[in-house]
Amino acid sequence: MNSTYKKILVTAVTLLSVTLSSASIAADIAHAIRNNTQDNTTTENYFEIGIGAAMGVAPKLASSEEQWKGRSLFINGSYNWNGLFIEKYGESSDPFVIGYNAYNSDNWSFDVVVGSKYGGGAFTNKRFDGLDERKGSTMFGGRLTGYFGDNIFQFSAKHDISGNTNGFAASAVAGRNWQLRNWNFHGMLGLYYYNSSMNQYYYGVSAEEAARTEFTEYKPGGNVNFTAEVGVTYPITEDWVFRATARARTVSDEDMDSPLFMTRRSSAMALSTSISYVF
Repeated sequence: MNSTYKKILVTAVTLLSVTLSSASIAADIAHAIRNNTQDNTTTENYFEIGIGAAMGVAPKLASSEEQWKGRSLFINGSYNWNGLFIEKYGESSDPFVIGYNAYNSDNWSFDVVVGSKYGGGAFTNKRFDGLDERKGSTMFGGRLTGYFGDNIFQFSAKHDISGNTNGFAASAVAGRNWQLRNWNFHGMLGLYYYNSSMNQYYYGVSAEEAARTEFTEYKPGGNVNFTAEVGVTYPITEDWVFRATARARTVSDEDMDSPLFMTRRSSAMALSTSISYVF
């Protein structure tokens, strides 16, 4: 690791975007806000590995307990080549993305992206025997990022191209941070939309499924969820980074009215912390 990169790491904690030559690529807003970067600047590729712990409350599909907690080993990173890029960032609503940076200006960046999302792991529980399999979706679409002073705005619209849901999802997220010595505090607000096809696949119950299980038939419509997040990032050394985050989101009636949920809440909340080594 060269000295220039280490200086960038200390002041920015982790990097906003990745680039080669004169082009710059905007990262996911969750990565950007945590890294004290409010403009579309050129940075290097990065890789990090760490351990984290989290706890919270949320509605559950396969458990009667709303509270949860856990520990994990995680890997984050990004790499690009001539505008093509790969991002993996577990704190994002899109934890893995492959894309191409199609446009850049002083204030705006537009990416064409594709990534897997909405895995159906919870539906492997025996409680859902008799239901059709819920697979993950491959979402393809666009991501527009705007930089204005200390604020970052990111908009996305994506369609499922896997053939599982044929669903559509969109989001609008705004965030900014405040630097206090080496402490980088941040805040984000988000709005997420999922159409009826997406909700029907994951939380609906067809007439055929209802006939062969104890679940009642359910056909949800589209829904909107809101999110809020505050957190802090601190470089312990030139290579080690500490993060702590608190998140809250609403859970719509379209989701909670589904007979698949064992517990029902109008909100979900989580606290998480991690330590990682950045290469």
